[in-house]
Amino acid sequence: MATAEVNSQPRQQPIFWNHLVSWIRSIPRTAILSMVGPSLLCVVGYFGWLYYGAHKLDMAYYGLKKENIHITPQPAWLKKTNVLDEVFNGSSLSRLSLLDGKTPEVLARVFDAHPCVRKTHRVEKMAGGVVINLEYRIPVAMVHCQLIDKASGQSQEGFLPVDAEAVLLAADNFTPSDVPQYITIFASGAPVDTNGNEGKAFSDPRIKEAAGLCSLLLPYREAAKISRVMVYGSKQPGKTKWVLEIQTAGSGPSFRWGSCPGKEATGEPLPEAKLKQLMAAASDSKTWNQGQIDLSSIQTMSNRK
Repeated sequence: MATAEVNSQPRQQPIFWNHLVSWIRSIPRTAILSMVGPSLLCVVGYFGWLYYGAHKLDMAYYGLKKENIHITPQPAWLKKTNVLDEVFNGSSLSRLSLLDGKTPEVLARVFDAHPCVRKTHRVEKMAGGVVINLEYRIPVAMVHCQLIDKASGQSQEGFLPVDAEAVLLAADNFTPSDVPQYITIFASGAPVDTNGNEGKAFSDPRIKEAAGLCSLLLPYREAAKISRVMVYGSKQPGKTKWVLEIQTAGSGPSFRWGSCPGKEATGEPLPEAKLKQLMAAASDSKTWNQGQIDLSSIQTMSNRK
């Protein structure tokens, strides 16, 4: 079988590359090192500064420090809790930079998470620090509970502070002598709670509704001698409706309030009308000596006018 021979000629490189290679080879090695060395140092130095040095300098001059955080003054009831200390030490805020645009968002989020803070309204940067406007939770009542001792596992009667949303507050800020300064909430079959749930709302709907009423009554507590709020169940078709009753100190009357404020039944007086009748009774000694006064009925209220 005949075979065809193909003459393959060697591929020649372009003249440009030949001249370039020749020129590079003609450069002394010491000269190449003198150019590559400083260039390499510049590159390493640039990235070292970008990822390490600049951050260190930034944190040294613009790192967030506790003394540069200015928050709304704490209310008087926070006797043992220092909100700024707890948030700063528990959230690693020292890693934040005042130059970072996300710092205000992070600060708002961590302060919102504190059990004594209801809402962070504003975080504003200022020269060398930040100003944070906080709305603190305010105790409105003491809930009668069976408290469980973690060490022994035994339960005993006690009171836990709550705000208007029935959120459990830090009990360490209160002593037994503080309990009479607040309206107390009593519900049949007292709810069982353990310490350590600060910042969480009671799941019992009775406590939530009673706390809402206590928030409304708080400014009138002393004038009307309000002592406690009782919660009773009133069964209705398909559901249970909670009825609130106000009890006063000493020989004063009890007031059937009715529904939680904002959940009035059809035809039930509004909270403003009930408050007006409550304060009128408190200023009338003849009415004050009655055993029980029903504020939940329009007919009863009209008869008292």
